[in-house]
Amino acid sequence: MLVCMRKIYSLPGSPFYRAAVAGLGLLTVTLSAAAQSNPAAPPATRPAPAGSGQPGGIGGPPVGQQQQQELQQRQQEMQQTAQQQQMQRPPAGPPSPAPAGAGQMAPAGQGAPSPGGPGTLGEPSGTTTPPAQVGNAAPRGGTMMGTPTGAARTLAVAPATLSLPEAMTIGLENNLTTLLATERATEARALRQQVRSFLLPNITGTAYQQNRTLNLVAQGLVPSGSQDMMGGGTGGGTGGTAPPLIPSFVGPFNTFDARLNFSQALLNIAALRQYKSSAAAVRVADLTAELAREQVATFVALAYLTAQRGSLDVRAARADLVLAEALRQLAQKQRDAGVANGIDVVRAEVRASQQRLRLAQAEASATQDRLDLERAVGLPQGSATVLTDTLAARAEAVPTVEQALAPAQAARLDARIAEQTIAQKELDRRARAAARYPIISAAGDYGQSAVTPFKNDRITRTYGVTLSVPVFDGGYVGGRVKAALSEQRQAELQLGNTRGQVEQDVRQALIGWNLAAAQVRAADEQLTLADLELALATQRFRAGVADNLEVLQAQAALANARALRVQALAQYGAARLNFAAATGTAQSFRL
Repeated sequence: MLVCMRKIYSLPGSPFYRAAVAGLGLLTVTLSAAAQSNPAAPPATRPAPAGSGQPGGIGGPPVGQQQQQELQQRQQEMQQTAQQQQMQRPPAGPPSPAPAGAGQMAPAGQGAPSPGGPGTLGEPSGTTTPPAQVGNAAPRGGTMMGTPTGAARTLAVAPATLSLPEAMTIGLENNLTTLLATERATEARALRQQVRSFLLPNITGTAYQQNRTLNLVAQGLVPSGSQDMMGGGTGGGTGGTAPPLIPSFVGPFNTFDARLNFSQALLNIAALRQYKSSAAAVRVADLTAELAREQVATFVALAYLTAQRGSLDVRAARADLVLAEALRQLAQKQRDAGVANGIDVVRAEVRASQQRLRLAQAEASATQDRLDLERAVGLPQGSATVLTDTLAARAEAVPTVEQALAPAQAARLDARIAEQTIAQKELDRRARAAARYPIISAAGDYGQSAVTPFKNDRITRTYGVTLSVPVFDGGYVGGRVKAALSEQRQAELQLGNTRGQVEQDVRQALIGWNLAAAQVRAADEQLTLADLELALATQRFRAGVADNLEVLQAQAALANARALRVQALAQYGAARLNFAAATGTAQSFRL
């Protein structure tokens, strides 16, 4: 259904209007001069805009149809761009968390749904925090489960000291994951702005100068005395009156037109609901960006913890080497005194050689851990920054499941993203269903029509209202509504899965925390007993009542106890970090 009102009239040009169109007229002065100096120039091929008073032939599109077609084309381009970007992004899936223990830690925060699907406007794609490990088994290369985790920017000057909160702050500013998530949120806002343009006025300015010729026969007009295309006369009168002379060819002649074109949607429920859906997509993108910050904070804290574990390994290896050298010297003195044999010296030298190799391995591993930390945070590679926070066991009570579960359900960003995604999917479904509703729009133009600028010029205008009612689309809208309803149900199922995953993460984190605390207590006890065993074995060797085999065994037990204590402290810190990630508080984690 099309309702159109159109009115064109001519008024003498006023001085005020002449000044207003002077800018547009100056753009075509060169074309006008060329047309006047060369009347035989080829006709311009650009058609005149609808309602300008200079139609390209006879007739023209209804008022507002051209503007509506341009808006629909823009909307289709936006949807195609969103689909291409959605297909280019890697799919995000919730990885299975690994239990905290045996030297590994699984950061919680998994289960974040991918908020959006193909063909949905303005819906960013979320990512999840994959499992990571503590110690020598930590993944290297700057990626976790295909998710970029390295720094996109590097500090020009490395700080002299670096604490864990400072490392998190620098990492959040430089890490690629947070920067990409922020840009995707900006992209979602830009898409929302594009959707909002369908509800706001659209104003364009046009100006052209033409030199034309017309074949009137091709327009249905024939010269005098000839028969028209229907086989009749020219309709030039009766009773012997000579018909008017009508030439078959007109031109060349100049035409000029400069005007403003206006269009405004008066009623477009589909565009209004689509704008609400895009606003909800912006909220999803903001939550996804905040989730990325949680992920980066977890990863930076894990890299910091691993680097500090490497430092403790080096310290323990050096202590073991100093002890091995002291025992080698003791064996040498005992042999010189005739108390020990040559085999005792050889055993002590072998042990010292083994400790030197272990120290070299610990230093190499610690250097790699430092490089991983510098890559994640954005520090210059090979910097001499001193890490100030150390691994230590805290005298704090482990919370119960009841105390931790409710805050975790409220704070976990993946659960909040799932809830917001459901709301966004519902708005998207309603926007698709509104495509069946009529659309009312207004359009018009106002400008100057003349031979050349300011020559025989007249003011012309066009205004009208268009009512567009969809009648039959072959089931296209119905299919889109069903697809949106399915996406909404998928989001609801994902929310249920996410809430269950949150509870599992909290329970597993508490189990790992309790286990790590017990391991620290056991490691401290073993270290004390190993020191005592070495002291007793050394006394027996000094007294000459035993060889140094017992000393070397006690020395190995002490080295193992030191390594186990370092591992227990690292697992304790990893368990606490795992609990912080499970409750959505990774950014406030402290060693």
